[in-house]
Amino acid sequence: MISKRDLSVLHIGPGKYQPFDRSHVTYEIWSELAAGFRDYHVIARSVNAPAEWCDGNLRITLLPSRTEREAEFLISQFKSVPVAVRHKPDVIVCQSPPLGGLAAIIIARLTGAKILMELHGAEYFVRARFASRMWILQRLTKFAIGRSDRIRVVSQGMRLRLLDGYGGALDGRISIVSPRVNLARFDCTRVNNVAGPLRLAMVGAVNNNKGQLRLIQALEAAPFELELRIAGEGPDLAECRERATSLAKTHSALRVICEGFLPPDGVAALLRSCDILIIYSRSEGTPRAAMEAMAAGVPVITTDAGFCVDIVADGVEGFVLGNDSDREIVNVLTMLNSDRRLLARMGAAARQRARRDFDSIRLFDDYRKLIADTAAR
Repeated sequence: MISKRDLSVLHIGPGKYQPFDRSHVTYEIWSELAAGFRDYHVIARSVNAPAEWCDGNLRITLLPSRTEREAEFLISQFKSVPVAVRHKPDVIVCQSPPLGGLAAIIIARLTGAKILMELHGAEYFVRARFASRMWILQRLTKFAIGRSDRIRVVSQGMRLRLLDGYGGALDGRISIVSPRVNLARFDCTRVNNVAGPLRLAMVGAVNNNKGQLRLIQALEAAPFELELRIAGEGPDLAECRERATSLAKTHSALRVICEGFLPPDGVAALLRSCDILIIYSRSEGTPRAAMEAMAAGVPVITTDAGFCVDIVADGVEGFVLGNDSDREIVNVLTMLNSDRRLLARMGAAARQRARRDFDSIRLFDDYRKLIADTAAR
């Protein structure tokens, strides 16, 4: 059995970061994953100049980047090959099969390293038009995961979709490790809102896919007071603020507050102050915001996008909306507004689920063990 302290791990991801920035949540994840290994080398993209630095056994290499789009990494990933080969990893952790996985295959052949491939989003499983961008990415994904030693998915639903779409022969290589939440950051003693306006939260990029503007329009039909707080930045933020100002002038029952960007502790404070988190996306993976809200004892109302149904049990920790989400959201909120005890019970169930399934302490241990097991294959 190979010991973790003997292993050198290479972690390839298409994300983009400020050089020497240790304040983002992903850096916390890298630091936790690195614990116990001989060294843990992360290769990602830089928002400006390339950079490289070490914190103990954690080494960060940020490659030069020209655009914000992750698809840039489809080509620039190959710049990681000479950097990685010099460090001779035992295991390669790759966050995206097409965006990093191709380089991982080359590195593995040159060094003998094993590959642990991750899948996070639902884009790998949507129906794609022949020769479209998504179709090409799915073909590259099939090529990459077919050459991986282990495959990490984040839910049972994703595992089943992977087997259905990419072949049952992968079954023996698939492991489920859920996304992680720092329970200590979000846990709190909640005071149930028994009479005031329902306090709603949305957390994430402010854009058409996430649906903040669609939600505002749907909530205008609600016949009772609501407060919606939107955390995040994106192309729809300015229009959301315009709608918030317009609603305030007409004395609408709906009050909208646009928070803009919030750091992790700010997101935790927002969730603790709200009654319900709403995920209104057209497409999703397994949104971390939903799990963070549940850790704070906040029920979640979500569309049936991606693998949200694997996180939120309909009628237990919240509700999963159907095809007519604009009508259903008002009906669900009307029911919860009139039955605050149900809201409190769902919040308690959400916290219990988060403690059972999303605890970062246990899941980091599980993931480090998966990395070590990959090396031993």
